[in-house]
Amino acid sequence: MKAIRTLLLALSFASLATLMAAPPPSSFGVWDRGEAMNPKEYPFVRGTACDAPWDSVEKKPGVYDWSAMDQAVERAYRDKISLYFGFEAGPSTPTWVYDKGVPKVVTNDKRHKDKFPFYPYYLSPEYKTYYHRFLTEVAKHIASYPKEKRERIAFIQVKTGCTGDECPYKGDALNSKYSLSPTDKAWKQFRLETFALYSKLFGQESELKISLLLNGVAPDAEEGSKKDHVEEWNWATTRLTDGFGIKNGALSRGHHLSGERSATSDFLPYLVAPKGLTLFRRSEMDQSWTRPFFQLNVPLNFYWGAINALNSGQSVWDITKVAIKVSKEQGFDYSFYFFNKYAGQIHPATATDAFCALHKGLDAADIVAFPEAKFGKASQGNAERMEKIRAAYAKHGAANDDKKALSYGQVQQRGDQAGFNDVGWDIWPHNYSRLLDQIDPDATSIPLWRVGGSLTAKSSIYSRFARGFEHSSGKNAMYFKLQDGFSQDAKPKVISVTVVWYDGQAGSTWKLDYDAGASTMKTALTVTGTGDKQWHHEAITLRDAVFRHGGTKGADLALVNTDNKDDIFSLIEVHRGEPEVPALRPPAEVRVVPGYDKGTKYGPGGKSDKKK
Repeated sequence: MKAIRTLLLALSFASLATLMAAPPPSSFGVWDRGEAMNPKEYPFVRGTACDAPWDSVEKKPGVYDWSAMDQAVERAYRDKISLYFGFEAGPSTPTWVYDKGVPKVVTNDKRHKDKFPFYPYYLSPEYKTYYHRFLTEVAKHIASYPKEKRERIAFIQVKTGCTGDECPYKGDALNSKYSLSPTDKAWKQFRLETFALYSKLFGQESELKISLLLNGVAPDAEEGSKKDHVEEWNWATTRLTDGFGIKNGALSRGHHLSGERSATSDFLPYLVAPKGLTLFRRSEMDQSWTRPFFQLNVPLNFYWGAINALNSGQSVWDITKVAIKVSKEQGFDYSFYFFNKYAGQIHPATATDAFCALHKGLDAADIVAFPEAKFGKASQGNAERMEKIRAAYAKHGAANDDKKALSYGQVQQRGDQAGFNDVGWDIWPHNYSRLLDQIDPDATSIPLWRVGGSLTAKSSIYSRFARGFEHSSGKNAMYFKLQDGFSQDAKPKVISVTVVWYDGQAGSTWKLDYDAGASTMKTALTVTGTGDKQWHHEAITLRDAVFRHGGTKGADLALVNTDNKDDIFSLIEVHRGEPEVPALRPPAEVRVVPGYDKGTKYGPGGKSDKKK
């Protein structure tokens, strides 16, 4: 594991030859949230954040304290990691600004009252004057850094309102004179003015050419929401033509959370194998992982959180200090290395790795897959419909452990859900993948949940979802195709392949076939099970792989049943070139039963491979 971590670290921190308007994919991966974690101790950390709020930098008018920024830049340069800045204003506006005539806005929000007792009125001319002056001075200071240090700044997150949530206030203004909502035309105009200033000072229109990350921009109105961010999206795609970043907070905080399908579908064409405008995506892990749902099996939840995030095209995954510190002892740091391995795999022609994690999400919002006439009216609160959908797949292991949570919104799911639910609202319905797709999954295989029985704290990370053969219905082969461009020509290539499978039956046999350029697929390996009820990795290096979609059904790879027993699979990985040594694998042994609050440790993912 040490060798692979060293290799990943070296790839991550490759020197940047020139300043760019977009962060390099080598910087993509797990970042700490400004906690200054030591990359020698935690080598999966590729970057760090530095928040430099206005009220900390300019405590007195025109007097600036750059120490936090300077220390962050120096640390990133010293440790050869990446860095992003955020210059929060809004409730972090210095108090002297209000003495200059900016109105204070008090809201009816009780939850954040102590933290945010008041806000500035953003449309005040005085506010804009001092706010713009602050940003201008920040840009001047960044320009004063030596080039080799500026190169460590991967992007700047644009924060126009209340924290990174991009709303003007938490709650509603008590004085209606200062009312602003996220959909108000005046608020949108203020945001666009701020976007333009950031672009002029820091972005591709400036000499700094630092990429900008935006929140609250989307090509279409968010499903189930009154927010409409198309105007901001149109501005960004017109002005920031070299690309920009988007912030989506919850994609890595779990799996099967409401809204993940829309959040993935809206942006994925710009994030992975883009044909034109190329974006990058940041998300963050908050303290959701300490809540009841995540604590059911921490390694499993982190793994599928990473898989879900990669499937949605996520580039940067911010992790809190506590999670980073306990990740090794609790057995979920594997998910961070896995995320690092794939986060920068964006363009098929230059990608070194691809994966397909076998999965089916039962999306109750999908009225085509689940017609209302059969399953009931499609609404997020219709738990009866969700139970009917679950029942249709019960024989394959589908279950809803917390029926009450079926109607929860995403935030409540992360906080209060107490069991694994296999049906959800607007959840991702297909396999989770990056550059490797299964061909006709439902026509050639069956979806499976909870392989080996009920999910517990000791369950393998792979037991959550899988696909299998069904000999009785003629489903005896699964076919996989790399995205166009991964294999540029018809010459033989060295390709390493790993298959994660469940050994459920003694004597069961299956094989891995591949496209070697012949009229029929070539067999890479055959496997016979012992029935030990464990997950295993089968790895092989192909030296004559062509992978030009020349196999059955246009496949590059195929898992083929060779008897009448039904085999089960969870993950297929493809690596360009010789295999990684040592191979990246989850922990091999269950250590201690869970209990984060008690300070105990967590178990692993899959079992160790069989000895060949």
